[in-house]
Amino acid sequence: MKVRPIDILALHMNADRIVGNELTYYTLRLSTRSDVLKSIDKLVKAELLKLENSIEISLPKLTKPDLESILKKAKLKISGNKPDLIERIIENIDYINSQNIKINLPTVYTPTKNGVELIEKTEYIKHFGGPSPIISLERAYGIINKSTEKNIEDKIEYIYLFEINILYEEEPIPKSRHAITKNISYYFQNLADYYKSILEYENSRKYYHLSQHLNIYSDLKSLKVDHGYFYNYEGNLNEYSITYMPYGLSDIYEQLIYIDELSNDEIFKLFIEDIAEYYTPNKEFSRFFIDGSIAKVRKEDMDEVCSNFMKYLEIEYPYKKPKYETSYEHKTYDTVLMSNLKTLMDNNVDISVDIDMHTGGVYMYLEDSEKEKLLEIENIEDLTDY
Repeated sequence: MKVRPIDILALHMNADRIVGNELTYYTLRLSTRSDVLKSIDKLVKAELLKLENSIEISLPKLTKPDLESILKKAKLKISGNKPDLIERIIENIDYINSQNIKINLPTVYTPTKNGVELIEKTEYIKHFGGPSPIISLERAYGIINKSTEKNIEDKIEYIYLFEINILYEEEPIPKSRHAITKNISYYFQNLADYYKSILEYENSRKYYHLSQHLNIYSDLKSLKVDHGYFYNYEGNLNEYSITYMPYGLSDIYEQLIYIDELSNDEIFKLFIEDIAEYYTPNKEFSRFFIDGSIAKVRKEDMDEVCSNFMKYLEIEYPYKKPKYETSYEHKTYDTVLMSNLKTLMDNNVDISVDIDMHTGGVYMYLEDSEKEKLLEIENIEDLTDY
């Protein structure tokens, strides 16, 4: 019977656990005891796991009160910590048995020699076994199995970099933020999260900065055609537009600011160095975002950063304040098509929804065909005028 990656995950989860106390919540694909038992059955048939209830294996699974009860019945000392009690029972097991004292030893899922070797070889698999991994369990397993490299030191790092290199060759600047599994920015951020979890802060900072750079680049690209993200309806700068940070980067900045005591210039220099392997930034534009992030972490007033950014935009990307109407009548200078949820539902307009796995943000949008349907519903002849 073939053992799949999901079965190997079940092996990691349940090795050395008591039968009947299986771990089921680690991933939605092993969300019930039935799912886990199917995998365990395969592991037993493949001689990677066995069920055992010997005194050496099972006795340590009993609680300290259980052990004390056994010793008390045998009129033996009950003092000491749990290892002391276990050792005392084993040393006196013949006497305990002669007193007809019953010991209810639990059955334990014990990995075989091959099972132990497989666990050691596939430790990385737990990282990709969660409910919504950006890299699937099967793909992560396949990347490692097909690799010709020997003695990969960090398999989790290797898998992320493998995917990042492929994405960078195919589409170094992602065209759509919504296509999460095709957006290299999310892989940068996931790798940064992993490095931070193992306390490799320099690598973590590097990949957070790479993710941040792509967001800055996207903002710069959007700015050339639409100022809406940066300005509100009154034509004033939205402060949050230059304080966005990838989730997790603020922790790194706190260390840079409060522990390493780096200046804004020094942190910006690190940003440039960090992204240099992949990208060349617009330094002047990017600097506002790094200063904004630093001010956010320091909990400082944003007035100076925002004022300087406004002056920069006024010179480099002058903004003409749009006209807005209070009625729903569409004019040739409108940029927004007004509708309502009831109209969309009554006419079966298909609304696409993307959910950002990191922030929980929900993004709703219409495909071109659905936009055309909405134009007909609203009696709009051509969207290009708006």
